[in-house]
Amino acid sequence: MHIETLSHGDLSCEVEQDNSCAQLAGKLKYRAFDVGRIAGRSRDDLRAQFAAICDLIDSGGMVRHGIVMLGYHNNVFKGDVLLVDGEIIGEWVSDDEEWCHFTANDASEITCSAPSPWMLHDAITAWVESCSNSKQV
Repeated sequence: MHIETLSHGDLSCEVEQDNSCAQLAGKLKYRAFDVGRIAGRSRDDLRAQFAAICDLIDSGGMVRHGIVMLGYHNNVFKGDVLLVDGEIIGEWVSDDEEWCHFTANDASEITCSAPSPWMLHDAITAWVESCSNSKQV
């Protein structure tokens, strides 16, 4: 059941009651595109999470697939990589040849690389999904 829609510029969060439990669920959208999901016990929890994500985006971050890459839109081209729930999962950097590399927390070598930040975002998403799938097995 839809409860409310939070908005900040082009980013919005459709807050709904989760039918499976007592939690609220928030569907994050950038314009019309789904970019992630958040959950909380109360409206205040979701509002606080949404505000934190908005602050990250306002400071140059990019959110897609439930993952935020900092340093994306402010010409820094490096920064932390977080899940929308705030968990830092690693960092990314662009090299002199403009290739982008992601190194996961606790990794001693680059986890994945791509020729652009956009494509790196997709590669990080695939890595996160593969980690989630291997934990479910």
